[in-house]
Amino acid sequence: MKFYKKGTESEMWPPHKIMFWLIFGVGLGLIAIFFVIIVSKAGSEQAKISGNIESLYLMQRFLKSPSCFAYDKEGIFMSGVIDSEKFTEERLNNCYKINEKLFPAFRITLSSESAKISNTIKTKNWNDNRNFELREVKDVLVYLGNSLYNGELLIEVQNV
Repeated sequence: MKFYKKGTESEMWPPHKIMFWLIFGVGLGLIAIFFVIIVSKAGSEQAKISGNIESLYLMQRFLKSPSCFAYDKEGIFMSGVIDSEKFTEERLNNCYKINEKLFPAFRITLSSESAKISNTIKTKNWNDNRNFELREVKDVLVYLGNSLYNGELLIEVQNV
């Protein structure tokens, strides 16, 4: 240890500690970069906005609205449970009253292997000569004859 005029220790680091701090700094920098990359990817996935957000929002109406297909028992409706008696084209066009030129068209298929049903309905503005632009499959419960069955709701969308 060297002391200068005022009795303080030299401010130079010993050579063996410089190498430790260099390796420590590089390692810490790599860990910080890795952490920032992971956090940025996770954050961007949460903020991802679907291109057809309006269509996806309108699809929720079919699953969650008691005026559409949701099962309603004594004033309590069950979201995600489809009442097979309500699943008609007339009911669809009543719950989805829209300006046919401005809003997307839907074709909905309810199927259940255990209940042995498969039924397809579509809105008034569905064009059979065009292909769908978005397809979404939802797992649902189907209420049929006082029993619940596992089923699928296939929703296809045509944008105008």
